[in-house]
Amino acid sequence: MMSTRHTIGAALCTLALAGVAACGTPIEVSAPGQADGPVLSIGVALDEPGMSWYHNGAYSGFSVQVAQYVAKVLGYASKQIVFRNVPIDERAQRLADGTVDLVVGSYGGQESDGAQVDYAGPYLDVSQGLLVRGHDDAARAVDGTGDLAGRTACIVQGSDSGQALRAQVSSVSVEERDTYQQCVSSLLAGESDAVAAPEPILYGLRDQGGGAYLDVLGDSYGIARFGVGVRAGQPKFVAQIDAALRQMVADGSWRQAADGLRSSVGYRVDMGDNPPKLAEAKQ
Repeated sequence: MMSTRHTIGAALCTLALAGVAACGTPIEVSAPGQADGPVLSIGVALDEPGMSWYHNGAYSGFSVQVAQYVAKVLGYASKQIVFRNVPIDERAQRLADGTVDLVVGSYGGQESDGAQVDYAGPYLDVSQGLLVRGHDDAARAVDGTGDLAGRTACIVQGSDSGQALRAQVSSVSVEERDTYQQCVSSLLAGESDAVAAPEPILYGLRDQGGGAYLDVLGDSYGIARFGVGVRAGQPKFVAQIDAALRQMVADGSWRQAADGLRSSVGYRVDMGDNPPKLAEAKQ
């Protein structure tokens, strides 16, 4: 749960939004078990290369950088940040039971998790897309969303990518797996014909699996928003996070993270839609 230090730190940093060096400096990822003192527990994915990826004992990626920045503005040192893997379909539960204080990631339809979760942000707006096998047999090739009619797309459980795809292709079958890596295995084994997900995640999966075997189609669809979820009923906390996100944009840290996404997995953020504009306050 959030501590007294959280409240005090947030108040101090809200007053010092102009003092970037004091509250907004990017920090290193702190792996679980290293926390020292009051902590901020952050729910993240571990299977999204480029966005939120756990590898060699540390988390990395665009969403992780956003989480780091927000935590720093809220007054937490790197050793007071604990990252925990929280699957999409467990976010509301983990926030409600206090396992995590906030979560970062794509939310799509999850913005209406009943009255359980409120979202700050978004911090990134992207399109949904499809990952397919490279050099596929012409008779089975998927060159666009329309080619999935009567075929199967794999999504991660809890994601709204399948719902968005069905809005485009009503006859597509949707297969749910626990992780994106399981979806890629399904795709390469021929059990599914595509992986549906927000485009930056697909670029990360392609980079991880190799361009000779996987392709990201240029035929995108729908919208995916990445935001920061908190337990519902905390409007001041949401406003503090939004203030931190505005600061991240203003001091150039957001653009630096976006450029890092391009250099790490080859995904170019559309600056016509980003960075998303945030309201000055939420009631």
